[in-house]
This record gives sequence, C-alpha cells and structure tokens, in this order.
Amino acid sequence: MKIVAAILAGGRASRLGGVLKPLLTVAGRRILDRQLEVLVPLCDEVLLLGDDPRLDGLGARLVPDRHPGRGPLSGLDAALHATDAEAVLLVGGDMPGLSRRALEIVLAAGPAADAAVPFVAGFPEPLHARYHRRVGECVAALLGAERHGLHDLLDQITVHRVAEAILRTVDPALLTLANVNTPDDLARLDALL
Repeated sequence: MKIVAAILAGGRASRLGGVLKPLLTVAGRRILDRQLEVLVPLCDEVLLLGDDPRLDGLGARLVPDRHPGRGPLSGLDAALHATDAEAVLLVGGDMPGLSRRALEIVLAAGPAADAAVPFVAGFPEPLHARYHRRVGECVAALLGAERHGLHDLLDQITVHRVAEAILRTVDPALLTLANVNTPDDLARLDALL
C-alpha cells in the first residue's frame, strides 16, 4: 500500500505568539527535522500542509490548503488531493516526539477500516492517524456543510481503535502524541526530549 505522511503546518499558534510550530526548536532541533527523521523512512512521501513560504524547501513537498481557515479536516482534504496514495498518515506539525514504532502500529492496524486512530483515555487522537483515501468524499461533504472537525469525520467512517495499552508498549509516556500548544508545553517537551 502506498502511504504518504502529511504534516499539518497551517495553524495560527495564537497561544505561542503566532510562531510557525514546525520551525520551533525542541531539545536543540526543529520539530520538523525531528518529524522528517521518523516519517521519511516510513512513508513513500512526506507532505507539508500549509501556505507559509518559509516551509518551502525544507525536505517535504509543500501543499497549500484548498479551503483556508477550515482546520485539520481541510488539511486532510489537501493531502488527499495532492497524492494518489492509498492512505495518508496525518500528524500535527507541533508533535516533536513522534515514535517510529508507535506510527508503525497505527499504519498496520485495521487495514480494512477507513481510519486507524489511537484512543487515549477513551478519546481519539485524529492527528496521529492513518486515513484511507476513500474517506475523501466524506471529507468533501463535511467541508461543504461547514463542518471542519476531524471528529465529525470519525463519526461517519469505520474507525479501527488503536488501544492506548498497545502504544504504551513501545512508547510508555506516549510522547508520540505530545504536542506544543503553549510555552509550558514547549518547556516540558524540551526537557523530556
């Protein structure tokens, strides 16, 4: 199965003063560089979903948003339209601790499902998930109905739930799911990584 990784890089980062999160430094390295180190060997291609020209030429193909301002669902839409791959591994551009082994579990889980999504404490982690390209029609319909959440998509497709306990066998602290939303998050992950 051809799989592309897609890194969401179009958020406003308002709690961090509007910085471009993939370019933040965590433990001495940019988040994007940390992510590419994990994603390039796992996938056939890596897409960087965003419109900022500072993201161009950084080791992944820059893919602009087709529906600006509509959140992560719009990013998934852009990724699906930018490739003929059978599946998209969607991750947030603010996740410096991506674990290759945890992502391998997600990629291998529930191959017949429309998506494979980790669930932690009963809640989905849709920005560390694999989506089959057949979800594209549903994504388009949701965007057309002004529904922009990945949770809306998960309610309408078949989802293989990747158990928290399985992920913890390879990443006990679940750093693979940790993201940077605030200066405190940045400081905590800087210390942990």
